Amino acid sequence: MKRAAFPLALMLVFSLLLGGCFGQKTPEDIVDDLSSTLDKMAGYKSQAVLTMQTSSTPMEYDVQVWYEKPTNYRVALTSKQRGITQIILRNNEGVFVLTPHLNKSFRFQSGWPENNGPLYLYETLARSIIDDAERKMSTENKDYLFEVKANYSGNRSLTKQKIWLSEDLKPKRAEIMDSNLDTLVKIDFTDFVFNPPFDKDSFDKDRNMSTSSMSVIPTMAQGAEANKQPSSQFGVIVPSYLPEGVKQGDIESVTRNGQKTVVLQYKGTYNYRLIESRPTEATVTAEMGMPVNLGFTLGVLMQTADNQRYLTWELDGVEFTLTGDLPEEEMVQVAQSTYGLGGK
Repeated sequence: MKRAAFPLALMLVFSLLLGGCFGQKTPEDIVDDLSSTLDKMAGYKSQAVLTMQTSSTPMEYDVQVWYEKPTNYRVALTSKQRGITQIILRNNEGVFVLTPHLNKSFRFQSGWPENNGPLYLYETLARSIIDDAERKMSTENKDYLFEVKANYSGNRSLTKQKIWLSEDLKPKRAEIMDSNLDTLVKIDFTDFVFNPPFDKDSFDKDRNMSTSSMSVIPTMAQGAEANKQPSSQFGVIVPSYLPEGVKQGDIESVTRNGQKTVVLQYKGTYNYRLIESRPTEATVTAEMGMPVNLGFTLGVLMQTADNQRYLTWELDGVEFTLTGDLPEEEMVQVAQSTYGLGGK
């Protein structure tokens, strides 16, 4: 009996060891689980801190994302430097960039975020992992760490990224690096919930223009300051960044409809204009475009049939429009270099 029991016990131990080995998930298993999670989820809510390393100083955002399948999005970005909240909203009416403290909205038709998904969206991170056949996976403190390619339009310097997922495939962290492995963008998730409930007007434009009724970080503009109309007078702001082979030309100041408008001309490798004004219109509509995170604010990028690009953004009451044959990456650098400058 003892001799018969020993081989049986040995086989049992061996089977348990094999079961333990086969129980460990491979990178392919995790990717399959991730694909299944994307297919089955009805939506999510997340909170995160986004840090962008610009040419001058790091820019930080508190980011809140609401997603309701299939196409409802609400992304609230609050600049820690400026204390101002802007919202990217997508519903059945289109895509909007809302600036509640100015009571201003920018509406356009766009494929966002399918055509240009930012890393603070869960599906963007998940797709980066799923689509990269050369992905590398390891474990770190019970989290899954993936190293994959970065493919973000408008910034070719971003080439690699690291993405941390928890055991239940929730996002923990992400870092996007350049070819020198210097981290240029990172995001730290502080909260993430799959399949949360939403109010029926959670993605309504009018409700989101009144952020006091929403679960979102308030803007710095309160009371009388929120209703204060800016003066039409302002100093000329000259971007500190100049693309190689470009020289600044004339600065023209004109008055249109009683408002001062300044036009800065640039010629050389690229030919473009920077228009600065203080508009009074609260709503602007564009047929084609997409939101662009400039680090200190959200911009709207549009392109015409003749390859002319228009990048529009607001800073301290001044609206900027950059137009010309600049590549998108160069346009973003010019726009970022207007931050922190005083008017001349």
